[in-house]
Amino acid sequence: MRRTVAGLLGIVLLAACAGTGSVRAASPAPTPASYYPAEPGPGFDVGHYDIRLAYAPRTGRIHGRTVVTATATRPRRTLTLDFVGLHVDGVHVDGRAATFRRASGLLVVTPMHAVARGRTFRVAVEYHGVPRTVPDPTETDPATGERLGWNRLANGDVYVVSEPTGARSWFPCDDRPSDKATFTTTVGVPTGATVASNGQLLDVSSGPHGDQQWHWRMNHPMATYLATVVIAAMREQLTASAGGVTIRNFFPVPGDQAGVTDFARQGEMLDFFASRFGPYPFGEYGAVTVPTDLGYALETQTLALFGRDMLGTDREAQSVVAHELAHQWFGDSVGIRRWSDIWLNEGFAQYGQYLWIAHADPSFDLDPRMAQLRDHGEAELGPILDPGPQHTFGTAVYERGALTVHALRRTVGDEAFFAILHRWTAEHRFRTATTAQFIALAESVSGRDLGAFFRSWLSAPTMPPLP
Repeated sequence: MRRTVAGLLGIVLLAACAGTGSVRAASPAPTPASYYPAEPGPGFDVGHYDIRLAYAPRTGRIHGRTVVTATATRPRRTLTLDFVGLHVDGVHVDGRAATFRRASGLLVVTPMHAVARGRTFRVAVEYHGVPRTVPDPTETDPATGERLGWNRLANGDVYVVSEPTGARSWFPCDDRPSDKATFTTTVGVPTGATVASNGQLLDVSSGPHGDQQWHWRMNHPMATYLATVVIAAMREQLTASAGGVTIRNFFPVPGDQAGVTDFARQGEMLDFFASRFGPYPFGEYGAVTVPTDLGYALETQTLALFGRDMLGTDREAQSVVAHELAHQWFGDSVGIRRWSDIWLNEGFAQYGQYLWIAHADPSFDLDPRMAQLRDHGEAELGPILDPGPQHTFGTAVYERGALTVHALRRTVGDEAFFAILHRWTAEHRFRTATTAQFIALAESVSGRDLGAFFRSWLSAPTMPPLP
């Protein structure tokens, strides 16, 4: 996630980027001590989610059916899914009715027969109601005022912000970043509404009640916090990068030319980042601008989500567009296994943003600007490895994260540095990884012992000097 910021970011970007607020993503209040979904997981790995929703904008009600296909990693007598708010009408496991109960944001399912380790099974959950945000429609994060999950506007439009724990507000799931799965998402809406979601738009067909069925498919594994749905009157813009990546954008209707201008260089960004990070990992990319002010953008997989207010000056908007695009490599394709490694997402996306600014603006000299950022933030940017649940999306994760990446580049040199990035995105493509794995790779490629380097940059109370 990316916010427009002043302060530390302004020191680096100067005239290239401006704004207000703090760098922070939505977080639930209160936050559990063990980050968000507690570990260990539910004892199974999800392989696929088949989500089917019918949405009535006038009332806000949905009728849903989600089929979770998973494989047991240990014997299970009960199957536990994260799910809040909506009324459950029935649950079947492998076609047979199962008993279930609700408990503290969980749906606990007891199938007719225990599930053996290694067995693949299907849990079908039927539900209805008006989705509520997480943790509660009357509660917001005290620092940001944000609500997670299924957000409905006064006119019936919908946008979904799932990071970090909002997915459970609209479909039953294993809501942990470690459990990636493929998705099919089908949403029925009245004619005239557009549905944007992750992956490839398969088709738009006529539904049984005069509605339209929008069919989306995400063929590559995706963490639940990266899943989104936006329902509104929108226009589609379809282009492609010079490298051949399809770009599908959605803008509100009525729209304005500013949106088209702000996203006009996506194709250049795709090709530039591919040269720095390795091939773009997915089949297509795009952005959806929701018809309201959010104060942030979010790296939802293959379709980054932007608030209407993020469309500012062209240069400011470009920097945020670049940040969310960089996340497609760092955070989406290569995901984190646990939230304590969040710097692997935000630090690299932030540095990718700075790389783009330096590429697009020859007057932007990255080395002195990063030195300014380090000196200005020395007393403010604390440790970023395992920052704690209250600081998961704090300024330090972004800015000290980017400084750590830049310091690594200065330490090992450009040839080794970019080789590390290419190896990282290739070897962990569509999977999850940890800080320990990144350190091991960096040491292998560079031929250097980097243990002390990473301890000082990731975990020391204050930052060391830039190399």
